[in-house]
Amino acid sequence: MAYIKVKWRKDTPKNREMSAEDYEEYLLKDRGTDLIVEGHNCIQGQTIEGFKQMQILTGNNVARGGKGLNIAFEVIHSFSPEESKTLDPQEVNLMGSKLAKKYFPDHDFLVVTHTDTHKTHNHILVNPVNEKTKKRDITDKKEHLYNLRAISDEIALEHGLSVISKSQKDKSKKIPQKVKEIERRGGQSYRLDLFQKADFAKAYATSFDEYVGILSEFSINVAITDKNITYFYTGHNKGIRGNKLGKDYDKKGLVQKFKENDSLFLKQPQLRRKIQDGITNYQNGKGDSLGVSSSLLLGGGTAQGLKGKNYEAYTKSNRRGDRTPIPTDHDLRHSIIPISEIRKASNSDILEYCNKHKIKTITNDKGKTVLKGREHIVINDNRWTNTKNKTTGSLIEFVTAHNSTSYLRAISQITGNKNLLLLEQYMGEVKRPYTSSYIPKQKQEKVDLAKLKLNKFLKHHGINEKVSEDLFKLKKVQVDSKGSIWFYPEGTDKEAIEFSPESNGYKSKRHGDKSAPFKSSYKNEKNITIFSNFLSFLKLKGSKALDPKKSKGELVLMGLEEKALHIFLANNPKIKGIDIVEDNSKSLQKNQWNFIDKLKKDLKPYGITVNQVSFEQALKKKRSLDLDF
Repeated sequence: MAYIKVKWRKDTPKNREMSAEDYEEYLLKDRGTDLIVEGHNCIQGQTIEGFKQMQILTGNNVARGGKGLNIAFEVIHSFSPEESKTLDPQEVNLMGSKLAKKYFPDHDFLVVTHTDTHKTHNHILVNPVNEKTKKRDITDKKEHLYNLRAISDEIALEHGLSVISKSQKDKSKKIPQKVKEIERRGGQSYRLDLFQKADFAKAYATSFDEYVGILSEFSINVAITDKNITYFYTGHNKGIRGNKLGKDYDKKGLVQKFKENDSLFLKQPQLRRKIQDGITNYQNGKGDSLGVSSSLLLGGGTAQGLKGKNYEAYTKSNRRGDRTPIPTDHDLRHSIIPISEIRKASNSDILEYCNKHKIKTITNDKGKTVLKGREHIVINDNRWTNTKNKTTGSLIEFVTAHNSTSYLRAISQITGNKNLLLLEQYMGEVKRPYTSSYIPKQKQEKVDLAKLKLNKFLKHHGINEKVSEDLFKLKKVQVDSKGSIWFYPEGTDKEAIEFSPESNGYKSKRHGDKSAPFKSSYKNEKNITIFSNFLSFLKLKGSKALDPKKSKGELVLMGLEEKALHIFLANNPKIKGIDIVEDNSKSLQKNQWNFIDKLKKDLKPYGITVNQVSFEQALKKKRSLDLDF
């Protein structure tokens, strides 16, 4: 797995650090080991001098605040000791160059690879002045750190390496030990509930007013001052400071998230309009004019820039009034997720929903309406309260729990506005980590027996047994003590397909959501190949199936999963052609034909062609990839 650190290299640094020129000399000195150097518009040993001369010529050689001039932006790109043992220095240097070219396409840079420590690593020196615009556009160190980590993860996966999980990257949540124990037992607390509601709000907010407005609809009041932000959960008098929850929930972390959201939304300027169209059409009785599937790929257009936007601004409280004021509808009129839709959903009657969906309620001995079988859930019109853990909510949370779904999908279901799902399909689902479906980790089989059982499964399906090594290495498979084979999609263990042995073969069972593919690879191609059956893919590609160097423009689904496909297309708008490999299984062919016909209709308005490719055609097409059966 790759780690990223960033640092400024100055002409006259403080705290006994080396100057930028001395640091370059230090990087290039002989260490008695492999030293790989690659650069763009740089001369080895004269890189910093070249940066200086360009900055003088473009008028970008003035230090800010008297703290020394930032001559170079350094990215330290390192790998774990375990993976360093297997990595070739040339490959490490190549990954560093890829990272620099992808994130700093118009900047001069030098990549120096060191192998003299237990961690093979790159030092990447970048000129902060853009060679095309002649402007100093590398300024915010923290913003670049987050973005570089994301791209580094993409490159690591392309090279078959692991990535750091979200929990490893940063401790963004500060959970008290008592609450951790509740979570471990599968329980819920108001603090955990606050976390997941705040996660939902910050996923779509681009200002403090939007953030506060969304949370107020979830019965969480927020007090903001110049220095702090404090959260108040309904029914609890004592507030919780943002810095006590974690850096993602404090003012500084939220400002960073608002900027990231704005940058993302600007790439799809028609998103707000399409969501608003859904509201208007539904109110006028026209229903959803766009539909969910056909609206996943959003059109282009122009949008107003964000220059001059004050991300620190918020609705201030009256010193004699409420310290947690709610912004006006006028202040929230540009929200990406309409507050009116959240309010409509949160004010809806819970008992009506219960009657409609045959959820039984009873009246207890105190005259209160409660859920039958869960009498600790008390319902009062549009509110419910859990008397055991003091959590509370509206119909939104009620539908979310009843359907095991996301807040956004619950709001969409209650309001009838399917266009809201564009947000989820464009940005990904905001999961509820404390109550979402969980794939239990079965007791694992001993290593030798696990390999034997997996090889037997692969042989049964005509798949080259050599692929088993990569499946275990990439943690895509698990064999439990009962002999069941569990296959996992990329990037998550919350979904799986379990194959349990039977007398005449294997019986499959799907667990969890269906939003992640088994494998994907994409390098800006206009045409991609899609496999709807990952077993057919493994059979076709043989021992090279999971080799990242042999992958190009492929999406391998866990099954006929439209959601995973559309999320992939929405994230890669350059795709114009799709070849879907037909499955040889007669029992699946009819369903696949229906799947393909629907895709053709849905994607035609967006200029994306869908073609069917037989297994034999795909085999012929992939001959050059050294297939083996």
